[in-house]
Amino acid sequence: NILLFGSHGAGKSSLINMLAGQEASRTSDQGHSAFAFSGYAIDVGGREVVLWDVVGLRKKDGDGEAISDDAARNLHYLIQRLHGGVNLLVHCINATRPSDAVEIDYEAFHRIIGGKKVPIVLVVTGLEDEDPMEGWWKMNDAEIKKRGMSFDGHACITTIRGKPLKNGPGHRYDEQYEQSRLAVRELIK
Repeated sequence: NILLFGSHGAGKSSLINMLAGQEASRTSDQGHSAFAFSGYAIDVGGREVVLWDVVGLRKKDGDGEAISDDAARNLHYLIQRLHGGVNLLVHCINATRPSDAVEIDYEAFHRIIGGKKVPIVLVVTGLEDEDPMEGWWKMNDAEIKKRGMSFDGHACITTIRGKPLKNGPGHRYDEQYEQSRLAVRELIK
């Protein structure tokens, strides 16, 4: 059981679709107002894993973004019912600088939910125009550490293929997309 979490627009559904090789999860173009979760079984290196897309964890309040009490209860409900527990946490963020919202999500899952015992990895999406995509990590690693976050691994990726090529088959980011798919599969293994 792998929990994918992160802010709205971080690319969780697109990541699931990329790993599944088909549209398994519907991407959203609107905010989630209520906690929800969906499980998707995929094969990674001959082993079936279930990716749990966790959405709607945070709410806006007077002090910024905070974890909703209802969401925390629902998340505990999910975890208690997962056969075999949680084996991996995947923190998915869009290619922006690490922010307070990223820290809040990290705290909620890694320290509160995972008890610092469940491995946690970072997947950074939206890097299709970076060359190399891994350059994001080199520029932001110090900021991540400064914020007290530590990951067991990371992948800097794209979850989009881009526009179709005008002069032949394929899409603009096919090469980066395939590299990304392989990188995340290896990260999960």
